Amino acid sequence: MNGRGDIILRFSGIEVEVASSDPSELAFLFGPHVIRDPGSASMASVRVEFTAPTRRQPDGDTAGEKEFLVRHGDGTPLLRRTFRGWGTMPPPLPPFAVLGERYALMRAVVLAKRSAAVALVGGPYAETLSVAAALAQRSWRFVSGQLLVFDLVEEQVVPCLLPLEARGRAAARMRTAGLPAESLRSVPSALGGEMLLVRPECLGDVVPVDARIALPSLVRLCGTADDGVRMAPGEFVPQVWPVEAGAAFSAAPHYRLELSSGNGAEEAAGLIDAELTRK
Repeated sequence: MNGRGDIILRFSGIEVEVASSDPSELAFLFGPHVIRDPGSASMASVRVEFTAPTRRQPDGDTAGEKEFLVRHGDGTPLLRRTFRGWGTMPPPLPPFAVLGERYALMRAVVLAKRSAAVALVGGPYAETLSVAAALAQRSWRFVSGQLLVFDLVEEQVVPCLLPLEARGRAAARMRTAGLPAESLRSVPSALGGEMLLVRPECLGDVVPVDARIALPSLVRLCGTADDGVRMAPGEFVPQVWPVEAGAAFSAAPHYRLELSSGNGAEEAAGLIDAELTRK
């Protein structure tokens, strides 16, 4: 590490050196991707620097916007952008925007069990976290908390163990579930109000950060007006970054899972488990 606030993260065999004024935030967000023993790290492939606004207005307020700068390991600048939060696509970290055309990204919670894998795709208020937690109780392991990261060269999914996101009723349930306080963090939501971040380790087991997972089945979570839970094959077009990489997921089985808000997560997990592990 080169600076007081530096931290090193490891993703898919790539080491990223990060300069930030809040290393504790990075440690919470990236969990097992943090290299705890800096002496074991090799030279970082890229370096990401976060800078706070420094221009002062006459009234004393700080003007400008927070930025991040991505450099090659040798210091060459590669990209400078305004920091608009961790949920942008592609995200600031890992810096996929400068990693060539190797990765395809999709918003999803990914879990694996033996040779099976599933990507839960849903909107902000879908019961994604509840279904994922129920799958974890059935011996599924977390691969990614927010992003499906597909290596287009190796044609495999690589872990990206960010926290899961919870809003509304799901967040309220997590707050009263007796989970360790250090595994939870409230942050402002781009949709208004607050969002609860939940570390996957407090919900179940996670895969090693150097694991490689086969292309998962894509399960789209949809709301329903009744109390029934139904799962059936159903095509849909997921949002993928970059757009031209969408074809990488065409071979994955697609399903539609209907369940009512706040109910049916256990039954939904049972349907997923039975369907994807029966082979």
